Amino acid sequence: MRVIWRILLYLKPYRGRLVIAYIALFVATGAQLLVPRLVQRVIDEGIVKSDQSAILTGAGLIIGVVALQAVFTYIRSYLFQAMAESVSTDIRHQLYGHLLKLPFQYFDVAQSGQLMSRATEDVNAIRRFLMFSLRMVIYAITIFAIVSFLLLREHFTLGIISLAAMPILAFTAVYFSINIRPMFARIQQEFGEMSSVMQENLAGTRVVRIFAKEDSETRKFDHSLDVLYDRQIDAIKYYSFFFPFMQFLSGLSLGLVLWYGGRQVLNGSLSVGTFVAFNLYLTLLANPLRQLGWIMNSVARAIASGDRIFGVIDTRPAIKDKDGSVVLAAPRGDVEFADVSFTYPHTARPAIRDVTFSAPAGTVVGLIGSTGSGKSTVTNLLARFYEISRGSITFDGIDVRDIQLASLRRNIGFVLQETFLFSTTIRENIAFGNPTATMEEIEQAARIAQAYDFISAMPDGFDSQLGERGVSLSGGQRQRVAIARAICSDPRVLVFDDATSSVDTETEFQIQQALNSAMAGRTTFIIAQRVSSLKEADEILVFDEGAIVERGTHERLIAQGGHYARLYELQLKDQEEFVTAAD
Repeated sequence: MRVIWRILLYLKPYRGRLVIAYIALFVATGAQLLVPRLVQRVIDEGIVKSDQSAILTGAGLIIGVVALQAVFTYIRSYLFQAMAESVSTDIRHQLYGHLLKLPFQYFDVAQSGQLMSRATEDVNAIRRFLMFSLRMVIYAITIFAIVSFLLLREHFTLGIISLAAMPILAFTAVYFSINIRPMFARIQQEFGEMSSVMQENLAGTRVVRIFAKEDSETRKFDHSLDVLYDRQIDAIKYYSFFFPFMQFLSGLSLGLVLWYGGRQVLNGSLSVGTFVAFNLYLTLLANPLRQLGWIMNSVARAIASGDRIFGVIDTRPAIKDKDGSVVLAAPRGDVEFADVSFTYPHTARPAIRDVTFSAPAGTVVGLIGSTGSGKSTVTNLLARFYEISRGSITFDGIDVRDIQLASLRRNIGFVLQETFLFSTTIRENIAFGNPTATMEEIEQAARIAQAYDFISAMPDGFDSQLGERGVSLSGGQRQRVAIARAICSDPRVLVFDDATSSVDTETEFQIQQALNSAMAGRTTFIIAQRVSSLKEADEILVFDEGAIVERGTHERLIAQGGHYARLYELQLKDQEEFVTAAD
């Protein structure tokens, strides 16, 4: 009931419509209940007594009542379906908005397929519950209460016989609901697993084909389908027995009524019209009882799906704005780390430890080190994608934990190692961080990133539509569009996380030359594997196992003969000596 009640709270903004929908439901139900009584009068007063006027009047009244029922059934049907669609839209909106507020560490362990299944299949289960079961529960209770009263009033003994199976039906429905809910929970979980496998293989289809792993990946997907199929079959077996059993009990009641009621008609203690009306009422009662299984099915699915959805929504963002957090009004871009340490969740070894450095506004700081040495973690902590374990990070002298997240991140532009572009136009991708950017600003950002020429050469220029993840561009082109996107947002701090790894040496040189003007007045962090990308940095920080082991300019670090010098020896010295000899 906790989950059901929480689902019903989403109807609060639509309570006016809900009231009208239930009024329409009760009017339509009242009209439906009136029909058997009119049929009884037509038979007893018209057919039995050969009164044609009574037959004509009764038939006219039945047509009028049925027309009234149809009108209010339309109103009820439209309003319930419209409310179900509105609530499902609200839940998806809340779920998506909440996911965007969750920290990176949540997505480090969450499967995108599971999250997608919550936003699609689970929300649909709640939509079906609100559209069908919510009205059917009230309808079934109303019909049962009124029809039971009418049956007992018309003929008490016959009413008792017709209602004798009701306790068994009620017990069976409750038993079914209790046992089917965990089955549906497992089905929803397996549907998410299957979605995850599909999503990963669609996203990595090139890798699958490069390594000729189509057969093994197909077998993996088939296995997830088989597990989902087995879970579905278990549930189908269960409710396939339940529905016929409910029908059997309804048929048993009907048979007993015909046997006993027929005898009462023959001995004259019950009129034919009353007997027909009695059976029509019993038919009205049987209909919601037959649908009781579907109602329980829908309720069980809604509870299982609600548990999964609310499990995400109830996850509190570990990183959020403090009360009274500061908005950066005229940021300069001064950055300082003081004894910062951080350990990723579910790991034992610190990613960085005791990191201290200053980056005054307008300076270029290079970060270099082996994979996993902690250099990317530094900039992730600066933007508060993760919360530091110890120490402090300041932006313009203000602790980043005291700055509004939106304000902080608006002033930090990222070009990541893994370039992600949206399936929209190039113009929209470049202006993503600055939707109000003019076409001149977009083109200027593209020129700085050395992307203007190849974009202009495309058939639709800046309005060219990109494929999923920008697959229609080469790796170097995607990287340059991403650089243009970072520049266009006009941040005070620029972060290039191995941003030139996908371009050739000549293009890397051109981009670095062009970025000099973009970096003027901005603090820039360049995370790189190539020493060539850091030669002009004002300060280079060399990381090893999460700590800064060396710092200084390119020349000073070469002279020290440490980690950086060894990287220089491996990457550049032989190349430079070759060029000098050739000259």
